[in-house]
Amino acid sequence: MQKQMNLPVLKLKQDVVTRWNSTYDMLNRVVSRKDAVIATLALVRHELALNTTEWQVVEEAIPILKSFYEVTTEISTEKQVSLSKVIVYSRLLHQHISNCNLEVYSPEAQKMITSLKAQIHRRFYDKSDVESNVLYAEATILDPRFKNRGFRDVNKYERAVSGLKKKVGLSSRINVRTENSESRSTAQPRPEAVGEPSNSSASIWQKFDEEVSALVPCNPVAAGIVELDKYIQESLLGRFENPLIWWKERKPVYPILYSYILKD
Repeated sequence: MQKQMNLPVLKLKQDVVTRWNSTYDMLNRVVSRKDAVIATLALVRHELALNTTEWQVVEEAIPILKSFYEVTTEISTEKQVSLSKVIVYSRLLHQHISNCNLEVYSPEAQKMITSLKAQIHRRFYDKSDVESNVLYAEATILDPRFKNRGFRDVNKYERAVSGLKKKVGLSSRINVRTENSESRSTAQPRPEAVGEPSNSSASIWQKFDEEVSALVPCNPVAAGIVELDKYIQESLLGRFENPLIWWKERKPVYPILYSYILKD
């Protein structure tokens, strides 16, 4: 029948319980060959033919399920990082289903939308709030593609940033202690640099050095917080860019954050 209608011959797809996207695939394929399916069923199995209302429900379901299809497909093919996308995905799916105007859909499609919305709330916000999950929140913030843009709740984002600052500060302080301990154990007499002024006389650079020192955080905790604040203020990385490469290139700029990311 497809050949008679000058259509590329495609097999219909079957819904499979264990395959997340199989329902969307099945409906999308059957709608793409709607005329051929109707003609074939009219000839061989007329009792299986869908009526106008049923076809309407099928066609309405496709755009509703498409976003879920895109998310699951992207997760299954992700080759870089996916943990930082959990909060973003949940937000996008919630936004997508909330923007569906129930008034323009059939009663059956309305039930689907209502059910999907309830499931999203239960899975991502009621039963297990992804934005309050420390691991998901930190991964999202430290992904230069997302940062605060992944969060629905500003308060949860700010709380996550506050907690992250404390942990980064603690991590940097531990690193300083370790480095100091190692340096003391391997310390060598420091040769006097050529041209270095003696302690007996004030240097012309003394005032300048004091001013610069006042601008540079001497407290490792403060240094970690400064790095995080500076990182957050940077522009977002493109969504298709590799955040791992970005962090590798920014290691000299954010040494404390880079060290923290490697540990976690």
